[in-house]
Amino acid sequence: MIMLAVFLTAYASAKTDKPDSQDKPQQIVSFVKTEHDAAWYARQAELWKAQVTLTPDNDDAWINWFHATRYKLMFESEDGDYDDTPLIEIAEKARKERPESYARYCLDYYSTMWFNGYDDLEDNMEKAIKMRPDNAYMYKDYVVYLLNKGNTELMTDILKKWYETGEFSYTLLSYAYNQLAGMEHDGILFVNGDVPTFSSLMIQYGKGLNTDKTVICISLLYSPEYLKNICNQLGIAQVSGPTDWSEEEMQKWEEEFLLNVANKTGRPIYFSTLLSNLPFKDKLYSEGLVYKYSPKRYDNLSVKRRNFEDIYLTDYLYETFTPETYEASAYRLNLNYIPCFKSLLDFYKENGDRRQMRKLYSMMKRIVARTGNISDEERKRYNDEIDR
Repeated sequence: MIMLAVFLTAYASAKTDKPDSQDKPQQIVSFVKTEHDAAWYARQAELWKAQVTLTPDNDDAWINWFHATRYKLMFESEDGDYDDTPLIEIAEKARKERPESYARYCLDYYSTMWFNGYDDLEDNMEKAIKMRPDNAYMYKDYVVYLLNKGNTELMTDILKKWYETGEFSYTLLSYAYNQLAGMEHDGILFVNGDVPTFSSLMIQYGKGLNTDKTVICISLLYSPEYLKNICNQLGIAQVSGPTDWSEEEMQKWEEEFLLNVANKTGRPIYFSTLLSNLPFKDKLYSEGLVYKYSPKRYDNLSVKRRNFEDIYLTDYLYETFTPETYEASAYRLNLNYIPCFKSLLDFYKENGDRRQMRKLYSMMKRIVARTGNISDEERKRYNDEIDR
């Protein structure tokens, strides 16, 4: 199963109103944007199913029904493993009742991405894009498909349109910009998950910044097509994916591939600090929001200091004047600045640089104060870490 790993796993405890006959179906957006509980998604699945029955030619109703059902199943599951039969049934129903529709082509693509046994359907997303290239609701799925296919020309067009909608989070874009801007020229950044991947690509292709760098989504490397395109892009020999899909073997394969990229390209290699289970930790050095891979020790604190004082754009951490469209993840993401820059705060304290110490301390405290979707206990833990 190939899919982008979803950033943030904390599920919502959002209040769900008691359903009644007057309920209207709500558009289903990713829970990294807006959080709801399983009961809310279950009700929305019912409402969208009824809408499909009422207006079977409504492509958006089919897609929303599918997504609502998927999130219901995800949030009801305790371990993330759920029976996807209801989703397969929706896709097959669309295939049978609306064989040449936009909805059918999109659901075929989802079936290829998330279920087994539908490898012959993936190219149908190309048909969907041609039918509705300006459907902003589907931009994220278009981007994943085009990224996997290596179609950077059309992906650039989609990302520019997506950026111009103003819908994408200013906070997430600022974070992604800082990650890329602090890297050396021609650096390679490994990321994972919807939010880090989309925001980094939008900075590069939608905004046209830091285009000398290469962003690689680790989970997509398990797609043979994406892996082939990445090897071509990096100018290294083609490699095959893992033959054993056990967690241990997949992690071993990832380490071998990452080392191969480092050794064969000679380019600076970086990892997002949001990644877990990173390999060769003894060769990773924090430079702020990224780790740099280096077989030799170097003064990474001076690089972190440069990034904070001269490179990173941090005004957005104090205040913004645009609505936050990704409330479920944006502010919480900023908490990552605290562990990433705690060593620098300690450096300023020890060396008596009171001006920079006050600036960094104020920034950290402001981040904690602005993050609303955390418990009092977690907030205290971050504040204690800053004051320690």
